[in-house]
Amino acid sequence: MNRKFSFLLLLSLCIFFPSLTHSSFQEGYDLYKQGKYYDAEKILIREKELTPNNLDVYAVLGWCYLNTGRYRMAIEICDEGLKLSPTDTRFLTTIGRSHLELKRYADAITYLQKSISLNPDNSYNYYYLGRIYLNQGKLILAETAFSASIMLKKDRYVYYKYRAQVYEKMANYKSAEQDYKKALTLKPNDPGLKESLIQVISKQAEQEGLFE
Repeated sequence: MNRKFSFLLLLSLCIFFPSLTHSSFQEGYDLYKQGKYYDAEKILIREKELTPNNLDVYAVLGWCYLNTGRYRMAIEICDEGLKLSPTDTRFLTTIGRSHLELKRYADAITYLQKSISLNPDNSYNYYYLGRIYLNQGKLILAETAFSASIMLKKDRYVYYKYRAQVYEKMANYKSAEQDYKKALTLKPNDPGLKESLIQVISKQAEQEGLFE
């Protein structure tokens, strides 16, 4: 009886106030895009109760948790989403990213590689893999992953920044310099990039001096 009453109440709300349910996801998504993650979360949780099969709700909730450092909650909500749609790469990528932040690298690689197998054109998956390999000191794999991300998306300064770090660790200072310069053209006012570029130029000059 209570369930029937709840259904009739929801139906009447939809009839007399259609905007209450129709626009709630969009409102939550707009708040997410504005960086108001906790406000977005409140609306999206209510929307999840109303439309439990709406995959977009699970995806954006996962991003809210991810962007507020609640990685385990991001994994949990995306696991729920995967039960509804096992091949949705949004969930796979978010879980992979969350495991990356938790330093569970083996799990992160598993989910990111699965996401890549389903959607090989998403540059971010390669970038996250590059971050993992860099953290593990697997420099050749890291360079390969960052290069793949750059091949797919050439306007992300962070891709060049991290590949430059790989080249720097490889003592390939000339390539590192080129990547830091490229990153600076995409983000000219980043003081960290400027400092990194100066340091790598200095290392390159020192290296060249040793071989004179």
